[in-house]
Amino acid sequence: MKCPYCRGEMREEMLDYVVELEDGQQLRLEEVPTWVCEKCDHTEVEEEVIEAIEDMLEHLDTVQEGEEEE
Repeated sequence: MKCPYCRGEMREEMLDYVVELEDGQQLRLEEVPTWVCEKCDHTEVEEEVIEAIEDMLEHLDTVQEGEEEE
């Protein structure tokens, strides 16, 4: 895989990924598969990984809303 910015080689690494929640809090996810350019350090997360993170966050919101109603 080539970097879209510098055309360097991309390698897959497991990195931490920080998501900012709607209430301003940050959620740190560990060991997220991420493509990193060996030349310019540009990072990309594949669409299916982002979708899985979004699904998890939606589930988290649903759980939190259920707890607030109790």
